[in-house]
Amino acid sequence: MTMASSSAAAAPSSGGVEYLELTSDSLAAQQSHRLILLDIEARKRASAIDVPTLPGDVRDKLREMGEPIRLFGEDLAAIRDRLRMLLARWDVWKEQQEKGLVDAQMEVPRPDGMVESSAPSSEARVEITETTYTHAPQELIDAREIMCKYSLGRSRYRLEMERRRRRGMVRWTRSKKRARLFDKDDDDDADDTFGSMYHGDSLKQDSLLVKDLDDNCEKIYSTIRNQALEGSQYGDVRPLSAVCTSSLGNDNHLDYTGPLPKIIATGGWSGGIKIWNGGNDHRDVDGGETTADEAALDLLGAKNIVHEDRIMGIAMRPYLTSTTSTEGLTTMVASASIDLSAKLCKVTLNEDAASDSMDVEDDDGNKAKNNQHLRYTIEECAHLKGHAARLCSVAFHPTGKFVATTSFDHTWRLWDVETSSMAEGKELLLQDGHSREVYGVGFHPDGSLVSTTDFGGVVQCWDLRTGKSACHFLGHARRVVCSEFSPNGFQLATAGDDGTIKIWDLRRRRPSASIPAHTNLITQLKFSHSTSSQNGEFLASSSFDGTGKIWSTRDWKLLSTLEGHEGKVMGIDVLDGRDCGVVTCGFDKTLKLWK
Repeated sequence: MTMASSSAAAAPSSGGVEYLELTSDSLAAQQSHRLILLDIEARKRASAIDVPTLPGDVRDKLREMGEPIRLFGEDLAAIRDRLRMLLARWDVWKEQQEKGLVDAQMEVPRPDGMVESSAPSSEARVEITETTYTHAPQELIDAREIMCKYSLGRSRYRLEMERRRRRGMVRWTRSKKRARLFDKDDDDDADDTFGSMYHGDSLKQDSLLVKDLDDNCEKIYSTIRNQALEGSQYGDVRPLSAVCTSSLGNDNHLDYTGPLPKIIATGGWSGGIKIWNGGNDHRDVDGGETTADEAALDLLGAKNIVHEDRIMGIAMRPYLTSTTSTEGLTTMVASASIDLSAKLCKVTLNEDAASDSMDVEDDDGNKAKNNQHLRYTIEECAHLKGHAARLCSVAFHPTGKFVATTSFDHTWRLWDVETSSMAEGKELLLQDGHSREVYGVGFHPDGSLVSTTDFGGVVQCWDLRTGKSACHFLGHARRVVCSEFSPNGFQLATAGDDGTIKIWDLRRRRPSASIPAHTNLITQLKFSHSTSSQNGEFLASSSFDGTGKIWSTRDWKLLSTLEGHEGKVMGIDVLDGRDCGVVTCGFDKTLKLWK
């Protein structure tokens, strides 16, 4: 049987069967089908394609590939997505060509539906896949050595405590619930075999440690369930946007033997920073009542103009003292603003004002105006400039020697606290890697990791000792604006615009819990302190729904709801001590204390 065609020549085969060549319409349909399959595969791989982060680098890459810089109606995110799809299509086409799945004459697809010859695309693909490294300055290398030594010592202590808890839990479980680890017939032999493991003196001490932790946890949860509003104070003429509290840090052995008062720092839309009394001393573990001249939420220090615009984030350095005790108590507050800069302010005890503080205590107006009579002096000591867009959050490294800032320019930066000055901030690291605006930042209690979040719903964990990305988490439906490491070092809490709190297991690198916490954006998360009085037993959250909530870290159940603000709750933090005090600030310009 033969077939004839006047429009195409037939090529005979070995079997004597003739085949007609495809028409132009069929060839076009076949190529269109191939392009559709290639586009589907490219979309699957687009999320794993590495593309430049900064807008200038994105434009340079598009120019290099001969692509239009911006199409009508595109924003920065759409331009970067277009570049990602272009690279993904070329990646898939190159792989299929190497496997022989496409015809060598088939041209490289372009994202706008046009085609391009294979030779230049191959060259461009070689340049895209090239991995480049930047030379680390000596200051960054020295900083990584400091963080490495600190993290190794802290992790060794933390893991040893975790082993003690687990060993103690074995014995405590057996004695409390009468649970057996071995069969009943082999129980005696097992006790003889494993006697040193389960019946040693060290294990008895570990079981007592677990019992004390459980008893302390029950007291903490009972205290939290009975929390109520203890005080409220107008903090500024404009809304308060951030709040933080003082802490002893991981190293509680301070050379300073004087008082360590609990203080609260707030920042607002007016650009000023204020220091408030948080209650009793840090060394007063049992809490106790404050005296008449130390009323909670009393104004202790103020600097009305620190930034030219709104403050978005604030953090307080753990208590550190100078080499000589005669210089008194010093701490530091870091603030991030939308004026494209961050500032470090030294907070020192004003000994001259301590004696006459009672004279201005009864007159709130004098306290707000006569800052020289306040107990603490706030002095700017460093101006951190370098971000190309507004800043969002700021956090101190556990060593207190470094500070991190996040920005809308898709980057986060690490600064040296000791060498920064008002003339120039010492930038140690400029880290990109996010495709959207970077907002939240938080340090691991060991000082080894830092977590950053962005508006694309991505949570990145970076290893500060090597400079590499340790892992990343995807799971939030919308923007992620805050992240906080648990004091146990195994968990990371994140929250954002979807109203949920997600708990990530750092060991398994997957989510371990998802809490439908609030009905609106969650602004801040704070774990309780790692001291013996709190042991990281609860997590506090604040939200635009006008509430703050406290959650158990053992089963992630709700312990208490803090209602009292007339509007959005902008920030929340935890005061150290057995009274489990919580402070919140809101859009209603007030600072509230819950105990």
